Amino acid sequence: MKQTHVLIIAGTMEVGGIENQLMNLLRGADRSCFRIDFTTTAAHPFYEDEILSLGGKCIHIPPTDGRHFLRYCKAIYRVMKDGNYDIVHSNELFHSGMVLLTARLAGVKHRFVHAHSSNQEYGRSLIRRLYHRAMRRLILKNATCFLACSSLAGMFLYGEKLTGQANYHVVFNTVDTQRFLPESGNTRTRPADGSKTILQVGRFSDEKNFLHSVRVAVACRDRGDPFRFVFVGNNGNDYETLVRREIHANHLEDIVYLLGLRQDVNELMRQADVFLLPSKYEGMPLTLIEAQAACLPCVVADSFSHEADFGLNAVSWLPPDASAEAWADALEQAVRRTKPARSAVIAAIEEKGFDSSHFVQTILNLYTASCADASHTE
Repeated sequence: MKQTHVLIIAGTMEVGGIENQLMNLLRGADRSCFRIDFTTTAAHPFYEDEILSLGGKCIHIPPTDGRHFLRYCKAIYRVMKDGNYDIVHSNELFHSGMVLLTARLAGVKHRFVHAHSSNQEYGRSLIRRLYHRAMRRLILKNATCFLACSSLAGMFLYGEKLTGQANYHVVFNTVDTQRFLPESGNTRTRPADGSKTILQVGRFSDEKNFLHSVRVAVACRDRGDPFRFVFVGNNGNDYETLVRREIHANHLEDIVYLLGLRQDVNELMRQADVFLLPSKYEGMPLTLIEAQAACLPCVVADSFSHEADFGLNAVSWLPPDASAEAWADALEQAVRRTKPARSAVIAAIEEKGFDSSHFVQTILNLYTASCADASHTE
């Protein structure tokens, strides 16, 4: 059997929800059947060593920096030509238009595009709307297979007309749920002061809305709620500096903790009382799936598809711009809510296909089917 060569275009390959998904794909692929390589615009991406250890390549290319599109396209064109790839799989939102056109010019027959976001703020300015329209045309003209992590993400990137086409597939984001499920009889470690732990996990960036979470912490502190807030995510950027400044300005150091990047998010979720996700927009947030797998009540922004909800009455949805008091009210209610039973969570994961094995097998099957269809028509 001929080995299928796949090139995945996904930004930096640093830690993030999309990158975690794609690494699960690499981990689950049969290396005798697939060789999966990645491009990166980072000097030393977090996942580079693991990609190499699993038989893939991590190919460094220059970033666009918002204006160097021709330099970027020239670099990926050379990568595509030299690599003799069967499939290019672009995860670059609207910038996928340029990636797919380049792949077509490079002679790559199977061109996958993946929608991961439903950011409705993206097209507000005139320049953004024009860019949005031009890139969508390139995507629709040059892609051969259209993927979306949710129905809203698919409509956002591709428009309504594509829905229902044979080459359009909604494939939910998934996680290694076994890592998050509480063990039978699992006992939690309570903080010494008996406080309840509110956990938020995500990139420190404006869309993840950590600054709003700080305002919610102020509201909870002022009303006397025995909560502590734990934030997990990348550190050292400008947004994180703003968050730290707000924590200090409001004297929250004793109840708000920034843990940086962690490898034990599954254990932190098992020990938390509520998961918080006030994002301004999302595609299909993996952290919400992970939190539900950990049997956590969740308080989240109503800014993305409800397809991410396990349907176990564990998720409370609020407008992302709702007041800090409204979010504090929702957290108070969530800590009193009975956690879903482990057996019910396992059944929901199976029914909705939220385990990583489902995502991996679905994508690999689409890769195989695309190449098989082409060979039959040649």
